[in-house]
Amino acid sequence: RPPSCLVPGAGLGRLALEISSLGFVSQGNEFSYYMMICSSFILNHTQEANEWTIYPWIHNNCNSLSDKDQLRAVSFPDIHPSSAGITEGFSMCAGDFVEVYNEESQESAWDAVVTCFFLDTAHNIVEYIEIISKILKDGGIWVNMGPLLYHFADAYGPDDDMSIELSLEDVKRVAYHYGFVMEMEKMIDTTYTANMVSMMQNRYRAAFWTMRKDVSRSKAKKRQ
Repeated sequence: RPPSCLVPGAGLGRLALEISSLGFVSQGNEFSYYMMICSSFILNHTQEANEWTIYPWIHNNCNSLSDKDQLRAVSFPDIHPSSAGITEGFSMCAGDFVEVYNEESQESAWDAVVTCFFLDTAHNIVEYIEIISKILKDGGIWVNMGPLLYHFADAYGPDDDMSIELSLEDVKRVAYHYGFVMEMEKMIDTTYTANMVSMMQNRYRAAFWTMRKDVSRSKAKKRQ
């Protein structure tokens, strides 16, 4: 059986599809039904590459170098999903990451977890890391890429859910507590859904790492 990989916060499913094409049994998980509807349409109803065309910047009147930039078309998807060589078992799962995967049936179920611009979507990032550790097999790999732009950081009302905002240093400390060992890390300058010809560019200095779950380390922490 091919190794399994979970992609929480999969969005439109492109990363999960790419991982499936590498030979993994890949599952994307997404909470937003808007994303799920779009991903289902693209993955299941596309007949050829670049079949659909949109004009993402047609309503944006700011920071255009020329009129033609505002009218620029984008065709998608750039590959035909059914011809991408995906591995049997590729799937998308709708639902909240915590509710879906914090189940006994998911314990030690995955060989790898890949999170991309996902960790900072948490109300409680510690809970996210705990569940990632829980669902990985011993020796399983966690690959992460993204910033820490906590989505609920400005929610201060009495009816708002909590938001835990840790520094990158503390995020890594939590990961070590739950049995992860750092194998590689670096910072990467990147964008997110950017208009690359706009006069205004927003960039992230995102954390990129590969960690491995070491169950002996996790057990040692529990004994202390």
